[in-house]
Amino acid sequence: MSDITYINKDLLMEGTRESKEGQVIVAGTFKGNVIAKSLIIEQTSLFSGKINAEHVRIEGKADADITADHLEVSNTGTIDGKLKTNSLSVDSGAQISGNVSRIG
Repeated sequence: MSDITYINKDLLMEGTRESKEGQVIVAGTFKGNVIAKSLIIEQTSLFSGKINAEHVRIEGKADADITADHLEVSNTGTIDGKLKTNSLSVDSGAQISGNVSRIG
């Protein structure tokens, strides 16, 4: 059974969420650290902190240091931070500010 954590758009959550084999979906506001297999930051969301995941998709706003094997930024996504990834996909209209480097 897959482990999915959903943070509703009306919620403000602070702290650390660890789900190494699961998926975390943020629709609200999250301040802290996420360690997960997969993380989606939805268009309505605001994330501030550190992310470590295999796959990350940013549709909302992230002020974060991100380490991900595969990082996707949608046309509504905004990132400000240090990015470490082996695969980066950026849609037209996405905004990235900061440093991008390869893992390893």
